[in-house]
Amino acid sequence: MSARWFFSHPSRGAAIAKSDFLEPEHFPESVRSAAPGAASSVAGLRSLEEVEREVIAATLEATHYQISRSAEALGISRKTLLEKRKKYGLK
Repeated sequence: MSARWFFSHPSRGAAIAKSDFLEPEHFPESVRSAAPGAASSVAGLRSLEEVEREVIAATLEATHYQISRSAEALGISRKTLLEKRKKYGLK
């Protein structure tokens, strides 16, 4: 159950909440524990940025840091690869 569920079912949310505000205790534990940024700890999942960084790093290493070959293998432009390399602090 998510906040979206409460918005699509306002009468249920109002019935659960005995005040004018929804408090954390009105949500299931699974929703309360899934704080922003906690996705990496949920069932071993990683963020898209983590996966992207690892793929870029592996591709750079496999092509011996040849930017044009790496960009081509990744299906992105050279410029985009250079920007992502800087963003992720890669060699």
